[in-house]
Amino acid sequence: MCDVAVQFTGPASVVALFRDVLDAFAHAGEPRWVALEEILRHVLGYWEGTPRHRDPIFARDGWRCTVPGCSARRSLHDHHLCWRSHGGGNERDNRTAICAAHHLHGVHGGAIRAWGGASEAVHWELGVRRGVPPLLSYIGDRLLNCAPG
Repeated sequence: MCDVAVQFTGPASVVALFRDVLDAFAHAGEPRWVALEEILRHVLGYWEGTPRHRDPIFARDGWRCTVPGCSARRSLHDHHLCWRSHGGGNERDNRTAICAAHHLHGVHGGAIRAWGGASEAVHWELGVRRGVPPLLSYIGDRLLNCAPG
């Protein structure tokens, strides 16, 4: 068995807490990296024992953001294409998976528009600005046009 060094930087309080956790998982005479392996096994066991999030929209959309050009698979939101506040329903065809950044800053920030039915193809406009055409228009992942300039 060989020794290895695991280094990371962080606030002093986080480093101290991490060392305390390593010490709690360490067995007498073992190097700290063995304790790190034990911690990782513990975390993996916890994650694998946690039931999967069962969102039919995320599953249908392949667990990725459906905004054209985005490949995010984390921080997904279940977005209503026709907002419920505008009369949209909760049916699956009115919902699509969007990453948090595109949902909050793009759609609700006014830079992205999306409409249509998720079962066919969502219509997307990216780079929406007042008084000018959007920078890009898509149906699903198919580019329709680019704004000149």
